[in-house]
Amino acid sequence: MQSTSPVYPHSCTSPRTLSKSDFKLARTCDAKLFFRENRYPDNREGNPYLELLAEGGYMVEALAKARYADGVHLEYGGDVADDFARTVEYLRRDEVTLFEATLLVGRQQARVDILHKKGKAIRLLEVKAKAFDGAKHAQSLSEGKAGCLRGSKTPHEIRPEWQEKLEDVTFQMLLLEKILPGHTIKPYLVLVDTSKQAAIDNIPTLFELERRSGSDGANRLHSARYVGTRDQLAQIDLLTEIDVSAEAALLRHEVEEAAATFESRLDAPLSVHSKNLERGSKCLRCEFRRDDSEGGNGFVDCWGPLAAPRPHVLELYSIGTVKAPDDAPLVEWMIKEGKASLLDIPVEFLAKNDGTVGADAERQQRQIEYTRRGEIFVGPELAAKIDALRVGGRMYFIDFETSRFALPYHHGMRPYGLVAFQWSCHAVSSLGERPEHAEWLNDKDAWPNQSFAESLREAIGDSGRVLTWSGFEAATLNQIVNDLGAFGRSAQELVEWMTDVVEHRIVDLHEWACRDYYNPGMRGQSSIKVVLDALWKSDDLMRQQFETWTGFPADKSRDPYSSLPSVEINGTLQDVREGTGAMRAYQEMMFGADRHNPDVRVKWSTLLKQYCALDTLSMVLILEHWRRLVSS
Repeated sequence: MQSTSPVYPHSCTSPRTLSKSDFKLARTCDAKLFFRENRYPDNREGNPYLELLAEGGYMVEALAKARYADGVHLEYGGDVADDFARTVEYLRRDEVTLFEATLLVGRQQARVDILHKKGKAIRLLEVKAKAFDGAKHAQSLSEGKAGCLRGSKTPHEIRPEWQEKLEDVTFQMLLLEKILPGHTIKPYLVLVDTSKQAAIDNIPTLFELERRSGSDGANRLHSARYVGTRDQLAQIDLLTEIDVSAEAALLRHEVEEAAATFESRLDAPLSVHSKNLERGSKCLRCEFRRDDSEGGNGFVDCWGPLAAPRPHVLELYSIGTVKAPDDAPLVEWMIKEGKASLLDIPVEFLAKNDGTVGADAERQQRQIEYTRRGEIFVGPELAAKIDALRVGGRMYFIDFETSRFALPYHHGMRPYGLVAFQWSCHAVSSLGERPEHAEWLNDKDAWPNQSFAESLREAIGDSGRVLTWSGFEAATLNQIVNDLGAFGRSAQELVEWMTDVVEHRIVDLHEWACRDYYNPGMRGQSSIKVVLDALWKSDDLMRQQFETWTGFPADKSRDPYSSLPSVEINGTLQDVREGTGAMRAYQEMMFGADRHNPDVRVKWSTLLKQYCALDTLSMVLILEHWRRLVSS
């Protein structure tokens, strides 16, 4: 049935438009809109972790759309005005459900995940793969409170972690109001509900990812579609639609004003975008900050000559916590002084008002001092800590690989539930000896966490020091303790063992790297890969141990993870050299298209095992370096 209700299309007179993703980016920093519009290289492109998150996001979106069986999917990607004209034709209908409807008002445009129109009532649904406790939210509302998207105290402001999501849907709502005046538009967020549980196994295998080649020839993720049955769909109750009309009403004026400002700057030079721009510690994580200037470096263009110093002030550990005497953030103060070198930071700024120095400031002062001197710091307690290990019995260096996906693989799991799928352990009875290696990798299509813990206990027993790098392993064991109860598993002895490991046996070498050691090559970082790389170039004996213990060549000019050999799988060389690669490899091995091919599974398993083994061997190599250092 056709409707005679008016629709007012708006033409676009420029190839540049302010999309909702442009709007979101500009809200984080005005200058970023200029860099995006002028196609500066973006560090997020090709980032394996972000791409893995995107896969989960596309699956969540496909799941939300699959529940609207009558939905019309509108193709897009060509001319925005043409896409909008096609949307307008469908909006003339009295009732219609659209996927990826294009909205265009002036030069502001957005694509709506799901738009349902019935007469003059419209539901606008924005799908987000963000964890949300739907039961807790509903309980809050039932008690007359403001829900989980807003603060608990009057005036119940939007929680910071939800601001961007709610501004996104508000931006779309404002456009739709102008396109369909006289209609009632109700905005929703469709969220991943952690209060729900998976009723079936292997949910992600019910989705097919689609990739398309871009103008630069890169093959990028474009969308996903649900390929399961209607019966299976009925059992996948993991999303919740949240009416956010009240929140959008709070944000509408601010969003409308900001969008108008950004729209007016689409063709403006950087000087207009960066007028009154606050440069600070947040610039450390700028998507347009690159190590080279090939093809444009947004950070260099934004900071000008102050981008050049090496080492840079932004390399200071926990830079965002430091303030100048006038209480201004340190970075802002230094910019006003025309300085940006790490070595120009006044050390006295790092002390408290009473002259005392906290743990973070002590680490910051050490970084500046030993970078200036070009020397290595060895704390006075490092030797004693190493000696304590010598008398503590057998030492176990452990590392875990885990994943948390939006749509769970196993029956009974909640969205973003923990899957502990692999551990590696190198063990020595005394420092200096060749370590013995043990490992475990799940290969069963069932919830693996209990088997993970049971196999780890067999390997490291009930005594001896357990060495880790960070608190991740302890947090994982604590989570497994909680999950055992949630899955109805009776394993009290195993729970007591894990509790004992966490409370009495773990020694965190990362804390030593932060408090008792500093190498200028670490700069302000302390991840195991950064620390190992800082030592790798200068320690000949470390590289010899690596070759002897692994059989892989030790190249002084490359980090040791680069030495891990690739494996050809289905005609493509694959490698696993970081945590995201491990998660992806496990997905392929257990749930990928070739999961029933034993040869392919063995190859993925090989990549996973050699990567995880190097993580634990790295701890051994670093501790060996420290042992030789304090001995000399």
